[in-house]
Amino acid sequence: MNDTSKGKKTLILMKTQHKLLIILMISAIILFAGFLTILKIQQKQTSILVSSGIEQQSGLLRTATNARSEVIARTVYDYTYWDDLINYKNSPSESFALDNLFTLFSSFDANAVWMFNLKKETVFESAFVEKSIPPFVSLSDSIIDFVLSKKLTRFYIETDKGIMEVHGATMHASDDEERLKPAEGFFFIGKLLDSAYLSGIQDLTGGNISLSKTFTENEVKHGNEILVSYPLNNFQNKPIAWIKLGSKNSFLEVFEKLSDFSTIFLAGMVIVILLVFFLSFRIFVNKPLSKIFSALESRSQADRLQLSKLKSEFKHIGRMIESYFEQQEALELEIDVRKKTELQKEKLITELDISNRELKDFAYIVSHDLKAPLRAIGSISQWIHSDYHDKLDDDGRMQLDLLLSRVHRMQGLIEGILAYSRVTRVKEEKEVIDLNKLVKEAIEMVAPSEKFTITVDENLPTVNYGPTRILQIFQNLIGNAVKYNDKDAGIIDIHCTENQHNWAISITDNGPGIEEKYFEKIFQIFQTLKSRDEFESTGIGLTIVKKIIEGNGGKISVNSVPGKQTTFTFTILK
Repeated sequence: MNDTSKGKKTLILMKTQHKLLIILMISAIILFAGFLTILKIQQKQTSILVSSGIEQQSGLLRTATNARSEVIARTVYDYTYWDDLINYKNSPSESFALDNLFTLFSSFDANAVWMFNLKKETVFESAFVEKSIPPFVSLSDSIIDFVLSKKLTRFYIETDKGIMEVHGATMHASDDEERLKPAEGFFFIGKLLDSAYLSGIQDLTGGNISLSKTFTENEVKHGNEILVSYPLNNFQNKPIAWIKLGSKNSFLEVFEKLSDFSTIFLAGMVIVILLVFFLSFRIFVNKPLSKIFSALESRSQADRLQLSKLKSEFKHIGRMIESYFEQQEALELEIDVRKKTELQKEKLITELDISNRELKDFAYIVSHDLKAPLRAIGSISQWIHSDYHDKLDDDGRMQLDLLLSRVHRMQGLIEGILAYSRVTRVKEEKEVIDLNKLVKEAIEMVAPSEKFTITVDENLPTVNYGPTRILQIFQNLIGNAVKYNDKDAGIIDIHCTENQHNWAISITDNGPGIEEKYFEKIFQIFQTLKSRDEFESTGIGLTIVKKIIEGNGGKISVNSVPGKQTTFTFTILK
């Protein structure tokens, strides 16, 4: 290699190294910038999750508090447009109070009840706390004036027993539910926010509920516990206490853990990448690149041998270069093997076609040659049966009848084999077939007894099919439905469904049915589910039907409910 080549090689090597260095440095800068961006995104997502969690939990606390006081609120609403309550206000009655006012303590768990007339004079007041009547809490005129302006309201007051929730409303006649007419009095019910009350809210929220007179901002404690407050305002709309809900936010906890993990992982990755870059660049880049350039330029065996000694990622590059020519040789060898394989495949296909033709011819010849001697045996047996039947004893007559039965069965098998051979050997020209006429013809050929009711869809389609073959299909399927039917009243239904590419014909009967494990067996040649002494059958019919249908691009299937019905469905291409 001359000096010019060496200089060019050195120049190319330096340019490549510089480019790699620049690319790696840019990658490190981008990675670090991405790390900072991800940190900012995580902080923003955390802030959004916290705000969403606080808003959701505040709404839950507000809803639970309102739901807890709904019973008292509804009771005040219903009582204050009740004519009997107005009558009591005008003419107080001890019996009315016992039946309708004192019962509020037991029925609705109330702790205090007040009633005032328009002059703000007390008509009724009572309290009940922990099975005793405590010192009573009075309601000021300002509160009554406030209720007069609001018609229906809720507020909170401080008592010796704690914070009390008070629902108040103006009283009206029953025909003034909208409270549009002047008020006729004032009615209040109070409920202490005791432990049972707070437990009810806690059950609704699933968090920790507490009552405090100190306000705290909604916040996140210990990373994933959200603490929110709900103000309890007096009639002047000023908070006198707060219900607080503390609940862990599992989603926030999982997100925080994932964020911490990803932050640590990304920071570690940045540090590791930078360290690996600066420590390994000189060791693992310069020398391997020199060997690779030498091998590519010279293509000598010695330089190619050096490629196998490369390490790390460059080892794969060396292997790729080393295997380049080997791949060419392997490709040429593969092409030769494929050519030989294709030739062998064609030879096997040809041999298989010849074997199939010979098998079909053999079946035809054997069946055809067996017919003559079997016909002779049948004729002699029939002659003996006709002329000497009366001269034979019972055992002889039974054996003769059995011989005739076996001859007839053998003749049926031979005819079946010939029919199967014709299906595979003889190609029938397709014609335009009107299925309405053909199905009618098939039914007439089967000639079912009067016990059968056969229904056929109207307006069956016209199809292109071999006339003899399609008649065989319907005659065989309808014949089987008639032959094997075990009901006093046989029912056969022939139905057609149009699909995108074919017609689906189904023949359903109410016969004995077929177990699912025999669905495949019934289409195999010489297979029957009933004894041949019970039902005369060759076991070839369904095999021929399947062969015809599949030979014309269709499919056949069976579906059955044992003891109830069987449906054979086959398709005909449009």
